[in-house]
Amino acid sequence: MLEAIRIVLTAYTASFRVPGFIAHQLTLPVPPLPTIYGLISAAAGQWVLPEDIEWLAYRCEYEGKATDIEAIQVVDQPIPYRAPYTPKRNVLKREFLLLPRLTLYLPPQWEQLFRRPRYALLLGRTQDVASVESLTRVTLQPTDKGELRGVLLPLALTMQNSVSAWLQNLPVALTNEPRRRLRGVHIFGIVDAQQRPAKVEQAPNWLVQDTESGATMPIYRKEWIMNVIR
Repeated sequence: MLEAIRIVLTAYTASFRVPGFIAHQLTLPVPPLPTIYGLISAAAGQWVLPEDIEWLAYRCEYEGKATDIEAIQVVDQPIPYRAPYTPKRNVLKREFLLLPRLTLYLPPQWEQLFRRPRYALLLGRTQDVASVESLTRVTLQPTDKGELRGVLLPLALTMQNSVSAWLQNLPVALTNEPRRRLRGVHIFGIVDAQQRPAKVEQAPNWLVQDTESGATMPIYRKEWIMNVIR
């Protein structure tokens, strides 16, 4: 059994950009791991890296999807400099989630940071501002099987259990430099909360169940994360 803090974050919108799409920005239905580390860093008011967290688990639900038209101002300065400089303007379609609900589980020592976050909590872009709806002490029960919704599954679990999921090569962690760099990527099976649940029968040491809500999700331990980003 694991003692945990369950943090429920809600927002009007969320957007987790699918890598590789430029002209039409699609959104992932579940945030990648760097978004979760970013949330924790915002609450702490300083960089929080995978080395700092023993484990985490989360799931993401939402009410629907929509598409917006967004204008992008390109401010790259031409070389050599020529005056006057006229900024370029691009217009693109951007998909986003409506009324997302992110349920995040962390070790109890992270509780106080989310009671009084240092910076704004974002579910994607700067306009996707979230708030803490509830913060509860719960117990997580390890399990080897269950029905999962709104989660990311590592490729091995996805294939081993023949899960119907959207496969994406996603970042696992970023550096804390001003120009952040990838520390590692991994292929995940994305189980959309709006789709049928994934039935996982063989996942030793990978799943936990919230004994209060009954929700089951994968748990990302520091050892696994560090092995991927080495």
